[in-house]
Amino acid sequence: MRNDDALTADEVAGLLQVSRSTVYKLVKADELASYFIGRKMRFTMADVESYISRSKRRAVAGPRVAEALEGAAAQASAPAAAFPAAVAAITGAFVLAGNDLVGDILANYLAATGAAVDRVYEGSYNALVDVYRGRAHAALAHLYDGEADSYNVEAVKRLVPGTPVKVVRLVRRRQGLIVAKGNPKNLRTWEDLLRPGVRLINRERGCGSRILLDEQLARLGADCACIEGYGREANTALSMASFVARGAADAGIGAERVFHQVEGVDFLPLQNEWLDIVLAKRPGCERALEALARLTRTRPFREEVGAIVGYDSSRMGEVVYER
Repeated sequence: MRNDDALTADEVAGLLQVSRSTVYKLVKADELASYFIGRKMRFTMADVESYISRSKRRAVAGPRVAEALEGAAAQASAPAAAFPAAVAAITGAFVLAGNDLVGDILANYLAATGAAVDRVYEGSYNALVDVYRGRAHAALAHLYDGEADSYNVEAVKRLVPGTPVKVVRLVRRRQGLIVAKGNPKNLRTWEDLLRPGVRLINRERGCGSRILLDEQLARLGADCACIEGYGREANTALSMASFVARGAADAGIGAERVFHQVEGVDFLPLQNEWLDIVLAKRPGCERALEALARLTRTRPFREEVGAIVGYDSSRMGEVVYER
């Protein structure tokens, strides 16, 4: 059994959804760190995650960027130059916090205007706290509230108190159990995680998937200490799924897209969730944030995000809460 510090080239290829030859090319180009055990090349999960993070930061927006930006400006009844000008109105870099791929696509659109964009990769809880503290202009959130049986609005009220904000809908997606191929433990419900012998790989505190699990366990009145592996944390969805794929855990909590990124796992949907973007309405940022909100209502942007497996963008652009 391997651990996260001894991944093979085939396993890295599966995580990145590329060929093994591409992995070797990345190593040769000094893009991806590796090491050898004898004559066998091995990789650490930390180095794979570092490569993914760097790739996100330098990603280039697709060919439909100009069309989307012009659409956003047109809907605002302003010339096409108004969108980049609005973003540039922010002093310093525009800080977008949160972990989802939609944030990377949005950052690429903004960067195409020449705006400085800083992506902060962190869980939804910490992303909202950064908005409250003035460290971020916007945050991606998918935080479930068990008492209200709703997403994000209650969390915004608690974690961003007294701050003028706009919460704009992005996508609906499915959350559930990431299990080994064939589901050998026959896991079907949240209650099944409480069965003796079921090993969990958890996500880090503050992550939306972790909070969803904790809310469901609270609903069941369960003692987290009784779940084997509850205290073992993976800092990314890919890392969590790789634990399950290699037999180091029986289940983890994640979104449907993870199932399509990692070989050797299955996905059991348990709940629909909403991913939203929370925009802080601070002095000097009003035009930029309004332009961003309008961008989410343009067809090219919605189509690009909607093309992601498991992402439903049919309600993208709706304002679900405003203070």
